[in-house]
Amino acid sequence: MDEVRVQEAGGLSLLRQAQLAAGAMALLGFLLGVLVSPWWHALSGFVGLGLIWAGISGSCGMATLLSYMPWNRGLREKGPAGAVS
Repeated sequence: MDEVRVQEAGGLSLLRQAQLAAGAMALLGFLLGVLVSPWWHALSGFVGLGLIWAGISGSCGMATLLSYMPWNRGLREKGPAGAVS
């Protein structure tokens, strides 16, 4: 199994953060859709559309939003490989 690779600052890479956020949102949408209301399945669909768009365009909106978070402050200045602007 692949090990989690961390950046120099000790945090997860922006790509890994986007993958974790997308997976968590898709799972949350599924669970809420089963337990609360079927309308929550739309959250999983929205995440899926975002992943498709990222694959087609090469631009990931989730990674862009995550790059503005306080714990990623240094990543926007360095511009690591895999960071999407």
